[in-house]
Amino acid sequence: MPERVNLISKTIKVFAVLGLVTFLVSLGLMIMARLSLGSGGELRQLAGADFLEKSGLWLVAGSLLFGLAGLKTTSGIKAARRWAWPASLFMAVVLVGLFPLGTIFGLKLLFELFNREVKEWFLTGGRVTTAGSGTEPTSGLSNPDLIRQLEEQAARRKR
Repeated sequence: MPERVNLISKTIKVFAVLGLVTFLVSLGLMIMARLSLGSGGELRQLAGADFLEKSGLWLVAGSLLFGLAGLKTTSGIKAARRWAWPASLFMAVVLVGLFPLGTIFGLKLLFELFNREVKEWFLTGGRVTTAGSGTEPTSGLSNPDLIRQLEEQAARRKR
């Protein structure tokens, strides 16, 4: 895996874990507010529990979905799946909207995702050579001897 792709994977994973932590903390606050302040009253309004219940549900659902999508995208990146590039692009765009740190990391991810080496790596399923690695791309029939043997077998079958 090229270093740039590894950086993309780690960045998305960190923000996915932060999304899951946000989910847990928000859900815990909503439960605590409901249990400790009861179902109605002025104290509940002063503590902001009504607002937390109404808008906090969106935060809980959004952060859970973002965290799970991030973890799934990270697994797709590590397995060099083609769908992981658009999923990473989506995650980067969402991060750009999370000012200030999300914006910085989201823009960095966008620049990395449109790098030629990264795009080739995703398009070929991880079979692109990295600079200085000394490895050749792996394709099923890159060995000339194997190709010749297969051609000879096919010619014998036709006879």
